[in-house]
Amino acid sequence: MKSIVSGSTHYLRQHININRAIVGTGFIIAAVLILATPLQMPDPDDWAFYHATRNFSEGHLTVDNDTQYQQALDTIKQGGTLLQYLPLEYNKWALEKAPGHVFYLVPFEKIGIPRYGNVLLALGMVIVTFVLLKRLRSERAAMLGSLLVLFTPIAMVMLNRVYMDTYSSLAFLVIGGGLYIYYHLERNKLTTVKGGILLFFAFLFTGWSVVTRYTNLPIAVILALYLVLMRFIAWRKGEKTGIAPEIIPLVLGIGLPAVSILLYNYYVFSSPLEYGYSVSPYPINFAFQYLGQVDAAGESIPLQIVRYNLEGFYRNTFIGFPLLIIGIPGFVLVLYYKIAALLKRSQPEGKWSSLRSELPWDIFLVLIGWFVSVFLLYLGYEWTAGIKLGGGFVIFTRFLLPGLFPIVVVCALVMDRFPLKMLIPVMVVLIVIGAVLYAQWDLDLHVLPEWLTVRTLESRWPGYIFPPWTPYFHPGDTGTDYFPFPFWSFKYFFPVE
Repeated sequence: MKSIVSGSTHYLRQHININRAIVGTGFIIAAVLILATPLQMPDPDDWAFYHATRNFSEGHLTVDNDTQYQQALDTIKQGGTLLQYLPLEYNKWALEKAPGHVFYLVPFEKIGIPRYGNVLLALGMVIVTFVLLKRLRSERAAMLGSLLVLFTPIAMVMLNRVYMDTYSSLAFLVIGGGLYIYYHLERNKLTTVKGGILLFFAFLFTGWSVVTRYTNLPIAVILALYLVLMRFIAWRKGEKTGIAPEIIPLVLGIGLPAVSILLYNYYVFSSPLEYGYSVSPYPINFAFQYLGQVDAAGESIPLQIVRYNLEGFYRNTFIGFPLLIIGIPGFVLVLYYKIAALLKRSQPEGKWSSLRSELPWDIFLVLIGWFVSVFLLYLGYEWTAGIKLGGGFVIFTRFLLPGLFPIVVVCALVMDRFPLKMLIPVMVVLIVIGAVLYAQWDLDLHVLPEWLTVRTLESRWPGYIFPPWTPYFHPGDTGTDYFPFPFWSFKYFFPVE
């Protein structure tokens, strides 16, 4: 009997790659779960992207008064609110949001399968995560990272919400950033053509992630500075930089998204440097944009933003990203072994200390910069500061989703060192948490405590819509009229002489 089992195991290993099979099965399960459950459109953002996708599909980057009015009424009839189409002038309305996700979604909308847009991005993200982690450590680590990318709770929720830019802003960034890190690791082994193609797509996807969500720009800048710094160090050492064959794919990769957004801004806003958020009336600034400013009571606005966000930050962040429980200690562990290696250079590597070589200093610092550029930036986000306790884990942590990748990389490298009797239960728990939280949020199952998934736009200041330092703070307002658009000013429908 023992020989039969041993022979069967050997056969499976010879003919089936277990790790890849698990990833494939996990992807199919996630895709089926997402596609088989109802499409969720709970926020004004969903409806803005929904109408933008349809408008762009028909060739309308802007809409007139009548179209905006009809779409707003249609949204209300379906239980939603259309707020984020903004009036630019009489008879001209434009999308407040970055247009990258809409342009990506248009082909799927035209053939009637918009929900498959995010599924395709998930597939691309899983492939890149798998390839990179296999290069960094092993196929088992690659399998673990791919499953974590799929089943992290907030990732599953936003995978469902196809009419939102959140998931695509993550996926484009992971594909682009992951390809570039892989290119850096394999650069000396690649031919000029293969390396050029890889570099082009790395910066094309990274650039498009910025066109999809402008706050991805700091991460794109980190990746670009990383390339420049590495070439500069090679030049200072008297080594060949190899920059010449990289220039064309680099310029094309960065240039295409840059030219696209500049042309879009010029056509829609009459200036390549003007964009939707620059004309938005909403509280969408960050704490650093209020440095030195105080409210009517004399309190520092930046400190209030950070303080209010902290009230819901920890609870909501760990619900949306339970793998942070492993990821944060993982970052500390890697840093410890890397510093220890500097102090004791002759110390041989062991099971855990080999983390220091699997994540070289340059890549480790890029991942730290990536993580900080998301999690610290949104700790100072004005909009979430005005929502009581973050409004539930979804409405708060969706802004943090682009920071998922660095956590996944570190978690996969750490967890691959767990013994199987520990690894399997941990992975099962993480996957089940993601699936159950998604099911409760999407299907309203009430299996878990309601505070885990409850959604609310209740203001932190009862009866008010916006924080008191904004122009929309009106004492005495009951907060029931949460619909400033499209009726906030009739001059956009009827010209005033």
